[in-house]
Amino acid sequence: MFRTQQVAARAFAAGILAGCVAAAQAPISPAPNPQKTTAVLTVNARIVILDVVVTDKAGNLVPGLTRGDFTVYEDQTRQTIRSFETPEQHVLPPGVSINSTADLAKAPDAPVTLLVLDELNTRFEDMSFARNSLEKYLNAQPATLTQPTALIAATNTRFQLLQDYTLNRQAVLTALKNHFPEYPWRLMQSGKTGPGAAERLAMSLGSLEQIAEAVSGHPGRKNVIWVGRGFPAINIQDSTDQEAAVIQKAVQHVIDVMRDARITLTTIDPTANTSAIVDIETPEDLDIAEGANGADPMAGLVNFQLLAPATGGRVYLSRNDVGAEIGTSIRDGNNYYTLSYTPTSQSDAAQPYRRISIKMSRPGLTATTRNGYYIQSAAPAPDSAPAVLKQDLNKIAFDLGGAANSQLVYTGLQVTVHRLADPPNTFAVDIDARDLSLQRQPEGDAQAEITLMIASFNRQNKIIAHQIQETTASIKSDATSAQRAEFRIPAVIPADAARVRVVARDTVSGKMGTADLSPAAFRAK
Repeated sequence: MFRTQQVAARAFAAGILAGCVAAAQAPISPAPNPQKTTAVLTVNARIVILDVVVTDKAGNLVPGLTRGDFTVYEDQTRQTIRSFETPEQHVLPPGVSINSTADLAKAPDAPVTLLVLDELNTRFEDMSFARNSLEKYLNAQPATLTQPTALIAATNTRFQLLQDYTLNRQAVLTALKNHFPEYPWRLMQSGKTGPGAAERLAMSLGSLEQIAEAVSGHPGRKNVIWVGRGFPAINIQDSTDQEAAVIQKAVQHVIDVMRDARITLTTIDPTANTSAIVDIETPEDLDIAEGANGADPMAGLVNFQLLAPATGGRVYLSRNDVGAEIGTSIRDGNNYYTLSYTPTSQSDAAQPYRRISIKMSRPGLTATTRNGYYIQSAAPAPDSAPAVLKQDLNKIAFDLGGAANSQLVYTGLQVTVHRLADPPNTFAVDIDARDLSLQRQPEGDAQAEITLMIASFNRQNKIIAHQIQETTASIKSDATSAQRAEFRIPAVIPADAARVRVVARDTVSGKMGTADLSPAAFRAK
């Protein structure tokens, strides 16, 4: 087990709050946050969705199961299964062509795979081995992949989309070969300790959060395969209560957003020989950890591998068959049952982590799913001090900056943009009202509030201009469910802009959507 040495946990707490903002790569100034006076109705209704992979003693997938073969427990209390789907209901329809995020609408229930190359936390020689293993795996696949697949790199300086979703194996291979990895200078300078390690922890969590925010609009399962070492481990029991609370809240938040986005995370450490001891690799290991930490797996040692079983994924450590591990992860991502239930206990006061277990009626079968979930309101209550309010603004800045700099298409809000003739230099941003958080107004209509950003980039992909504004739109009470809300923001596109991205963030839910514009088409005439 690792313990951080000669570093105060304060560095990790500061890294989580400040390092994520630095990772956004842009001098983003968050919009003002005026006091709200409109009452908001909050309904506490929780539905838990579980994607479950069932295997026999030999590790083979088990088809043909029915609802009656599964019994679900939350905190040792049996739950009533509300819905049940078989693996056949998640397959990609035959003949569907997927060449971008927009094409996922053709197969909304199909799973997708995101391959992430961790160049931030992995030594150069191990990174090279991982790339070669991934290339061999892809070369062994059919020309048309079984799942829409995206390729991403998490580097020292940015979170980079190398290939958007595609079924074209050659497209992924070409993107992999054309990508020149960065030397992991943050890792080499900081190792396992120091402020640099804290920054890598923050950036790694930020990358996972960006993935979750980007893919949230696609309802199908997302199979995230992270190839690399992951962030440094930290034992928060060595921290002060305040520092531990900050770290726990950050990790819990990432697990929450991955849960809400229906992400299953698999971690593959490509290191040939490692001294790391991973304490948690299976759901059973997670049970033991929870028992030792007061039913919270994150209360002791926080390491990257611990995130995988918390999402229903697997941990592969210090193995040389990286290609086979990727193949198994994608196989599982294609063959899963989906169950849902409403917890019998709706109280948020019991404990922050709700434990989930599944028992199979047939002997010898193993059901793999996420082991539990955090109750968001159970996180430490926010302080009203100005520093904490600034943290909230930093979070908004990180969200906006990350979405602007990323080339991932964010799908939490469905965004379309057009330029208005009057007033000049004004953009109208249309968003499907069904995706927005609506606040009832006294006159009977509803109002939605979002933060809008328009960012312009030069040919070197550096931001050269940006505009941020909080804005509202009214939704008529008698409107159809398909109504779109129109928000407006003034902006001028610089003459040397090579690309322009519009980012919309719901101020209540945090959902985000993006739209990419042609500078020539949207520049003032």
